[in-house]
Order: sequence, then structure tokens, then C-alpha cells
Amino acid sequence: MYREFRPDQRLAPFVECDWLRSGSATPSLRVIPDGCVDVFVTAQGDVMIAGPAHTFYDLPAGDQDVLAGLRLRPGAAAAVIGCPASEFKDMRVPLDSAFGVAGSRIVESLFAATTPNQRISLLADLVTVYFAQTDPVLDRPVAWAVAALRAQPDRRVSALADETGLSERQLRRRFEAAVGYGPKRLGRIFRFQRLLDLIHASHGRAGWSQLAVTAGYADQAHMINECLALTGGPPTALPVSVLFNTAEGQSP
Repeated sequence: MYREFRPDQRLAPFVECDWLRSGSATPSLRVIPDGCVDVFVTAQGDVMIAGPAHTFYDLPAGDQDVLAGLRLRPGAAAAVIGCPASEFKDMRVPLDSAFGVAGSRIVESLFAATTPNQRISLLADLVTVYFAQTDPVLDRPVAWAVAALRAQPDRRVSALADETGLSERQLRRRFEAAVGYGPKRLGRIFRFQRLLDLIHASHGRAGWSQLAVTAGYADQAHMINECLALTGGPPTALPVSVLFNTAEGQSP
């Protein structure tokens, strides 16, 4: 089972949600990309950073214990972690290797937590303290471009660059550092997330061709190709895949 919660108001500019996930009896879970970076705690008390996943991956059975985490907003990871998000793309690394001494202290504190809810609460408190000490600052032009892509996933990179006052080269470089990959890929991921939202909202009543056009794909074939690229399966497998969209790249 997977559940999301609103983040602590103190973390809202950087954190999209808190989440909990319980284990599964299946051999592995298919996880699909969402452009985010996660800081999460395993059932064994290990604290990890899951970087931005550019495509799907399978979470092994051994990693399916109860997890609790914070999902950083697209573009927030570099400000929070203090190094380019592209360095963590498709990777999962111990938090202390990215946060140094501060990360080690967070790990030590979290070992005392005995339930997932306690881990979420403690993780939020510790990250808030870390923010107060480091005062992370978002790359504002990139943050604006991320919001623009979320609203219009097929927006041209040249248009984004013009509206942020950056050259295309500057925008791509800063996007790679803040998000982990370029604006075109994030736009593809946002468009696919829109498709998932439409599938949920339709409760299975809308046809695939209608969903494809409404989500912004050229046609049903385009949607199918994107589904295969981002999830490794056809649209008919989406209801299963969506259940485990936690974005913990093998980074989550």
C-alpha cells in the first residue's frame, strides 16, 4: 500500500509530499519516473537519497519493506543536497554520502524511530533544521520553467529560454543541475503524469484514443510508444504500474 501526505508547511517550497509505502508479496515492483528526488528511510533504518529516474525500473523484493520518505519537488534537489541533481540520476545513495556530517547525524537520529509515521515526522523535523542551517535557494528561472512545463508539457525549450531571460544552452545546463535532466525529458514525464491523472479520473470509462489526445499526445500510437519507453509496458498495464509510482530512482 502506498499513501501520500501534505508536507510540513516549513518544507512546502522544497517538498512535494511525504509518503509511506508498505511491503508487497510480489517479486518486484515497477516504478515509473516523475521528475522528483526522494529522501527516504528503509525499514532497517537506512536513510537514502533516490535521484531523478529518467525511465522505469524494478524495485527488488528485498527493498519492499515499509518505507517513509519526503519527495523533493522537481528542481529542488540541487539546492537541498548542495550538488547537481544529475550526479544522482538513476542512483540510490546513502544520505550521509551527500550531506556529510549533517547526513550522518540525521541517520543516527532516525535509528531511534520505531514506526513509519515517527520516521516521517522526525525526518521532516531534521530536514527543517538542516534547511535553517544551510538556507537552500532555488534556481528561480528553472523553478519557473518547471512550473510552465507542468502546465504545458509540450512547451518549446526556446520559448522557455526566452521567457526566463536565459539562452537555450544556459537553461539546459541549469536544468541538468537542478532537475537531473533537460526540459524536454521533464516535459515528457509531466505529460505522462497527466495521462495517469486522466486514467484515474475516468475510472476506466474513457477510450485510449480520447485519453491520448486529452493528455497532449499526437495520437494513440504516440501515447503507446511513450508508455513503453517510460514504464516498459503497454497502456493496459498502467493501473498496476501506477500503484507504485514512488519515484525512488536507482539512483529513486
